Amino acid sequence: MRGFIIGTAGHIDHGKTELVKALTGTDTDRLKEEKERGISIELGFAEFRLPDGTSAGVVDVPGHEHFIRNMLAGATGFDLVLLVVAADDGVMPQTREHLAIIDLLGVREGLVAITKTDLVDEDMLELVREEVAELLRGTALEGAEMIPTSVVTRRGLEELTEAIMRAASRVRERRSQGPFRLPVDRVFTLKGIGTVVTGTLWEGRVSDGDEAVLLPKGRPVRVRNVQVHGREVEAALAGQRTALNLPGFSVEDIERGDVVASPGYLRPTYMLDARLQLLADAPRPLKDRSRIRFHHGTREVLGRVVFLPAREELLPGQSCFAQFRLESPVVARYGDRFIIRSYSPVTTIGGGVVLDSHPPKHRRADGRLLAGLEARERGDVREVLRGVLAERGRPLAPGELLRELEMDEEEVRRSAEGMLESGELLRLTCERQEKLMTVEALRGMGDAVSSALELFHRDNPREAGMEKETLRTRLIPGLTPGDFDGILRELEAEGRLEMREGGRLALPGRGRALTSQEAAEKEQIRRAVSEGGFSPPTFRELVEGMGLDDRKARDLLAMLVEEGELEQVSQEYFLARGKLAEAEEVIRSIIGEKGRLEVKDLREALGITRKYSIPLLEHFDRRRVTRREGDFRVLA
Repeated sequence: MRGFIIGTAGHIDHGKTELVKALTGTDTDRLKEEKERGISIELGFAEFRLPDGTSAGVVDVPGHEHFIRNMLAGATGFDLVLLVVAADDGVMPQTREHLAIIDLLGVREGLVAITKTDLVDEDMLELVREEVAELLRGTALEGAEMIPTSVVTRRGLEELTEAIMRAASRVRERRSQGPFRLPVDRVFTLKGIGTVVTGTLWEGRVSDGDEAVLLPKGRPVRVRNVQVHGREVEAALAGQRTALNLPGFSVEDIERGDVVASPGYLRPTYMLDARLQLLADAPRPLKDRSRIRFHHGTREVLGRVVFLPAREELLPGQSCFAQFRLESPVVARYGDRFIIRSYSPVTTIGGGVVLDSHPPKHRRADGRLLAGLEARERGDVREVLRGVLAERGRPLAPGELLRELEMDEEEVRRSAEGMLESGELLRLTCERQEKLMTVEALRGMGDAVSSALELFHRDNPREAGMEKETLRTRLIPGLTPGDFDGILRELEAEGRLEMREGGRLALPGRGRALTSQEAAEKEQIRRAVSEGGFSPPTFRELVEGMGLDDRKARDLLAMLVEEGELEQVSQEYFLARGKLAEAEEVIRSIIGEKGRLEVKDLREALGITRKYSIPLLEHFDRRRVTRREGDFRVLA
């Protein structure tokens, strides 16, 4: 059955709780202190069974200015608001503040109950109606039905119920398919059951036995005993007041503001990009980087607001893009609504809508920033998709892209396919996983790679190419080796680079540009080492004997090793091709015959001095052919 939430709003002592009791039969003031003081302090809850068979949840909020924080925890789940104004008081401060909050939260359906009509005459009632109509002008509730009521005489209660049914028919149904999300507004223990949390199910459906995660802590849990209005149900649907038993948790493990959600669906965040609207009656301009109280779902955290693009202040009634940098994590998604209150004195000053729940920390002079935020605000999936891929600067798998965009899954898939067909996007294979990247981003990456390789060839003309890992970490350290390989394969297919043996990269036709003298020196080194057998000239002897500088000698030796002409034993010791295999065969033969090998055994077998036998044995130790035991070697 479709579920929706009716929320009350209005000033203290205007009769919200009494009106809910008259409509539902439930007294939502459950605390002893509330009974003693005669005011609502915490959120109250009731079920309202409408004459057409619909069952709505009612969230009754406190009206006192000191309990706005509690009011906000309930208001974020409203589908329809019942604004309550007492006929003997008229519009009061919290009437205005509650209405501003409802408007900022995007609650578009509602009506007004004018209560306590038994205390005033009809002339006074008409004045209050005019005052309320003026208050609603320019808000989402402008033109809403106004029903005069009295819980004493029961005036207007039937008319109010009928008006609620009419308004309820216009409430947009929440999404009850896919993953679920429940912001926690109460947590308590029931004897024989354990820890129970309650809240309004914002989206999806949750059933007994479903796997879930408690955020932002990230602790997994399996849901038990799902209830709606105190009755066990097979599944709770979006828009219903829901209670969940969370086995394995104590009351101390959970607090109001936590979120129970499907695994892998939501991620905590410390930063949000948003459209911020400052209230017209905000007491003062909001300064850039001001500390504020950020309310989202049932959670309140402290943070700072950073205007995008940079500006000194935001005047009352103005709006702008902003990034919120929070001191504690929230669990938000694209399209969520929020409220901000000033740090001190505490008062509601604005609110808005989340446009990106996991943005990078922006450079505010970035010209693309504004265009990207405007695209998110318009809901332009193609433009947002393009912007996210450009901003993240790496290929993204379809699943990653959905998490980054947080927009409708089917629409994202359609947009991506359309962009692939039009040539705006490319499919890359990165570690056997298909990922997407914009052609523009690949072109930019290709330009950066080409520039780096050009500099490398200029400074290292004798080398075959730049080591792939060196280029990756120097150019794009955040890019995984798998993603970099996918990009390189695409650039090679376009003819922009060559991938050579040994994991080296080069521009086409570049690398190994030797002069005739260098070529001759390279051949002289090869011949000297080859003719030396197991006792060739060392690196230092080659440098001094041929009059080479160290850099050139190292480059020429590296070429010969890469080409397979020489084999490196140590920094000083090189052998001709095949000599290491020959030495290993000798070593294995000696150990096979004697059970172990001494240094003198290798010296005698190969006809070499200690200068060569020690580094040769250490080489085979490193390769785990041999293992040293005291003064001997055995097979490893």
